[in-house]
Amino acid sequence: MSQAWTLAELAPEQLALVDEAERTLDTDIVMVYRPARWGTVDEETIAAQGLHPVELDAVQLECLLGLEKMVGGVVVAYRRDLD
Repeated sequence: MSQAWTLAELAPEQLALVDEAERTLDTDIVMVYRPARWGTVDEETIAAQGLHPVELDAVQLECLLGLEKMVGGVVVAYRRDLD
């Protein structure tokens, strides 16, 4: 059975950490996902919004891994294409 994903519900202090990560990593959007029985997020939906995962270096990946522990979800950094 494949894993389904939904956007995580975050407390204000967790949202502040995500905002800080967006600025620190110089990305357009950082999203936090959690597994769910019925997912609300898929690759096609994200791509349709012009969002693509950002390639990160080792230090940036460490930052995201630390953030994942603090917010209790899977964190993905995106860049938005403005075509």
